[in-house]
Amino acid sequence: MPSLKQSYEQVCPEIYRKTQLDILELKSKLPADTVGEIIDEVLARVKAIGTTNTYLLDHPPQRVVDKLCYALISTESDEAAQFIEGKRQDGASLEAIYLAYLREAARTLGDWWTDDHVSFVEVSIGTSRIYSIMRSLGYLFVPDKPVAVKSAVFATVPGETHILGVRMAADLLGKEGWEIDLHVSLSHDDLLEAISQSRCRVIGLSAAGVHASAALARLVIALRISNPGARIFLSGQITREAPDLVPLMGLDGVASDVETALALMNRFWAETSTAKL
Repeated sequence: MPSLKQSYEQVCPEIYRKTQLDILELKSKLPADTVGEIIDEVLARVKAIGTTNTYLLDHPPQRVVDKLCYALISTESDEAAQFIEGKRQDGASLEAIYLAYLREAARTLGDWWTDDHVSFVEVSIGTSRIYSIMRSLGYLFVPDKPVAVKSAVFATVPGETHILGVRMAADLLGKEGWEIDLHVSLSHDDLLEAISQSRCRVIGLSAAGVHASAALARLVIALRISNPGARIFLSGQITREAPDLVPLMGLDGVASDVETALALMNRFWAETSTAKL
């Protein structure tokens, strides 16, 4: 795993390309309606980023945003990543990349889709690349303050009815010195809101079986956008029932038991609590 302190140029190509390949393969294995939901999720979450302070940034002219959008749907898979890398080398901050470029590109792609200027396939590719760029930048979102208390969010995937296991895990890890913020039986939007408001940088998700694959994929993608610096791991029966899907979701780890979960959490906490910009 790349160091949190590695530069954009060191991190981006490896993570960008792997994420892009994984999410495109994941979409190919999911029902068409689920892929549509994921596209909508990326567009909506990216457009919602930083709505309160975007006025502080210099926004690129629409022709530049359009150029990025065409790069996002280009037959050249790295064209958009190279566009963003060029802006970074020109001095654009991470905030500017997120708010002045990717956010505006998501807005424009959404408009183009509504106006039939791009096809379902093109907008699917474009949103996959937006997500892949954001995923590659996620490792650079280093907390500016160390975390004083070991804390994590545990949550069941929306629609999951098997909650006993995650409750037991939260109790057991609480005895190991962790403060666990537990969320069960929440809707997708309510869960995203709850986790986004949390200061926890470790997120443990639980899903009981392959039936939760679509909801899990949508949730992980949303969390990567809303909480880019968080570490996310998965537990539950789905890790055994969906071995072809889980590795494509961009998780930071998979835990088959409490001992594995504890080891992952301690490592993630050390990474996210002690690093500084």
